[in-house]
Amino acid sequence: MNLKAVVLCGLTCVLGLLATALHASPSSADASFPVFEVSAQTPGRIDVDTRMGMLTDSTRTLTPDQVMSPKQTWQTITRKSPNFGFTEDAYWFRFQIDNLASQDLARFVELPIPFLDDVQLYHYTAGQLKTSYALGDEKPFAQRVLRHQNFVMPLNLAPGANLIYIRLASSGTIEAPFRIWDPTQFHETNGNEKLLQGMVIGILLIMIVYNLFVYFSTRDVNYLFYIGFVASYLLFHLTLNGYTFAYVWPNAVRWNSFAISTFMASAELFTCLFADGFLRLSKFSRPAHYLTRALATVSALLLALTFVLPYSLTVRVGAALTIPIALTALALGYWRWWRGAKFARFYCLAWTTVLISLCVLNASKFGLIPSNAWTDNASQIGIVLLVLLLSFTLADRINHDRMLRVNAQAVALGHERWARASQEALIKTKEDTNRELEQRVTARTNDLNRTLDQLKLANDQLQRLSNMDGLTQISNRAFFDRALALEHRRADRQKSPLSLIMIDVDHFKLVNDSYGHMGGDACLRAVAHLLQPRIQRVGDVLARYGGEEFVILLVNSNQQDSVALAEGFRADIEQLHVPFEGGTIRVTASFGVACGIPDQHLSPQELLAHADKALYQAKHDGRNCVRSVATINRVS
Repeated sequence: MNLKAVVLCGLTCVLGLLATALHASPSSADASFPVFEVSAQTPGRIDVDTRMGMLTDSTRTLTPDQVMSPKQTWQTITRKSPNFGFTEDAYWFRFQIDNLASQDLARFVELPIPFLDDVQLYHYTAGQLKTSYALGDEKPFAQRVLRHQNFVMPLNLAPGANLIYIRLASSGTIEAPFRIWDPTQFHETNGNEKLLQGMVIGILLIMIVYNLFVYFSTRDVNYLFYIGFVASYLLFHLTLNGYTFAYVWPNAVRWNSFAISTFMASAELFTCLFADGFLRLSKFSRPAHYLTRALATVSALLLALTFVLPYSLTVRVGAALTIPIALTALALGYWRWWRGAKFARFYCLAWTTVLISLCVLNASKFGLIPSNAWTDNASQIGIVLLVLLLSFTLADRINHDRMLRVNAQAVALGHERWARASQEALIKTKEDTNRELEQRVTARTNDLNRTLDQLKLANDQLQRLSNMDGLTQISNRAFFDRALALEHRRADRQKSPLSLIMIDVDHFKLVNDSYGHMGGDACLRAVAHLLQPRIQRVGDVLARYGGEEFVILLVNSNQQDSVALAEGFRADIEQLHVPFEGGTIRVTASFGVACGIPDQHLSPQELLAHADKALYQAKHDGRNCVRSVATINRVS
């Protein structure tokens, strides 16, 4: 072989390698820059899913030129779906669309998440910026290229490689399920989706109007709670999917930025009120009633705070409350059904349907079951069934109450017939009637006496409960105030000493912050149970003064004995181990002691003030100690 043939062969190899390198797609060279091929014959919709390159911008300051720099380290998405949850970071995504046709092709890039604050798209062809968009729900709706509730960005794809860079940033969650659409197929699918949404909206509106008429005829407040829930969810659903911003308030950018959290909190509030009222928890179980009322109070507070606090905070709190409220409503419904309330069966079926639909939706999102029209719309199907079944639930309870009234009327009619028969018998036998009447009077008198005795017991029980602190089961402040005034007058007459010990659990806010309010409550109960057995003298009182403070009233006790008693309590509390959730909590307490013989110079309020002053001194001296102050007419 001559030299010319060798050179020609070498050039041929080099050109072949160069052609191969130029023809290779970025996906073969870089897994973080995948390629999607489109032509006139490709499917009308391509789901990008997790097949994108990802770059996290923690500073939110990167520019397109910076992210395109070779120095940037792009990553592949390893999670099952492009959902990054609540985050303060901005995210960049990239992928390539290869137009296999010989002419430009029109395509849409859709982001079906309408509540993102900032959406930017950059389309590069042959190293030049061809198209760019800057969208987001914080910009007026009129600025969108297509009048659509989602972010839809038209692209004119040049033949060959088209590089797509997209930046997302939001105060809520970051989700990036991008879709590449053929325009014709997009409009057809969009029409079908809006038809489905219209059906859902129509059903919910019909149920609102229907149950509003039922409320006007029955005056049952539960219908108002039901209407409030359905209306709140309807507005939440329309706002979450962008329909309200597109068609109801397109210029209200500020309101649209937090409307989702507002309607979410409103739906949670009416859910709690409906569960409490419909299940009649106030008569069935006071703890369950207080639980639902507490959740309703938290939801109402969140509803008010959505207008002043940042959306990123309120939407997180609202989302965190959703599952506890739904599970509580469902559990209480099954509890009522299990305890014999048949009217709760449709209620339980309604909430169970919603939870099943959410499970189906999540299973399809994680690829556990095939995705289809039923699984994609599982949440909407579930909420429609919930609304319908809750309406059936209300109607079923009306029928249940009507049946009870009919049975009561039947019983009353039977009593009336019996009374008439008795009256006829009384007419026939006057003497027997008189004797029977006397016997009945005696029996009724006995019943009345028993009733009076029961009322007295109930009144005594009520009086005891009114004087007791519900958490610690010791006396409350109202009882202590009365006892202090009484013992003060007695000590003034007898010229005997009166002592007060004020106790404050140290660093109680830190306990609540570390272990939650349930842990704090456990500590207060443990301290009360420790103190109570040693306060047994007639006239002595142990009471919860408020919050983490306790107070002890000691009659005929001098200052030295009172300080010794307080020191004993302090040491016992220091050694106290409060069991909580598999562990223990350690606390200490500060004590303030005041003692004196009451007269016109030492009123109950002044004695309290002296004890509080001593308690303040104990805190100032480092806590976990006992301090006393000199009082007027001091007793040593």
